[in-house]
Amino acid sequence: MIYNLISILDYLIYLYSILMVIDAIISWIPGLHESAVARILNRLIDPYVNLFRKGPIESLSNTTGIDISFLVGVLVLYFIQSYVINWLLNILLKLFG
Repeated sequence: MIYNLISILDYLIYLYSILMVIDAIISWIPGLHESAVARILNRLIDPYVNLFRKGPIESLSNTTGIDISFLVGVLVLYFIQSYVINWLLNILLKLFG
C-alpha cells in the first residue's frame, strides 16, 4: 500500500511537470496564450512558479528580461521526484515494512 501511494505521488509530480512544459510552450504561441486551455493551465501552474519569482530570480528577471522561475520550478520537482520520494519510501518501508 505504501508503494502504491508513493507511485501515485510520483505520477502526479510527473503529470504536473508535463503540464508545466505545455504551459510554457503555449505561452510562446501568441494565439494560444489567450485560449481557455491556457487560462486553466495558468491557474494550475502560476501559483507554484510564482514561489520562485522572488528574490534573486526576480532581480535577474528584471535586469536581463529572462524569467528562469519555470526552470527552477521544474528542477525542484525533478529533485523531489528523484530523491525525496525515494528517501520517503525507504523511511516508510523501514517503519511499516
